[in-house]
Amino acid sequence: MAATKEDAQLVVQLAQLGGQMSDPKARGFIWGDSFVSDAKGFFEKYPPGTDEWDYVGGVAAWYETIGTLWKHGLLDEELLFDWLWVAGMWERLSPILVAMRESTPALWTNFEAMAKAQAARA
Repeated sequence: MAATKEDAQLVVQLAQLGGQMSDPKARGFIWGDSFVSDAKGFFEKYPPGTDEWDYVGGVAAWYETIGTLWKHGLLDEELLFDWLWVAGMWERLSPILVAMRESTPALWTNFEAMAKAQAARA
């Protein structure tokens, strides 16, 4: 089924939500040279309370929100995967996010499942 105008409206609303849930500097940091993708190194360099910790958490929370909507069939998958490179963001953040699961096992599971689904389509 083709995406609808309502699907497009939801995508725009989700893009706006992304600006509320994560700092505008977050994506630049995540894709920048100072980013540490190794979980241990990241946690040592950017402990909880740092802006960088919040950048990663905010972006991950936004993707988890989208992943939850996707999981329940509330987003057109074709439009979603054309819009976002979910698999790439998951690949970049996964060492850190998976390590966070030691204290909260269900953390980021919808983000991960959505990334795997996108990667499987490639």
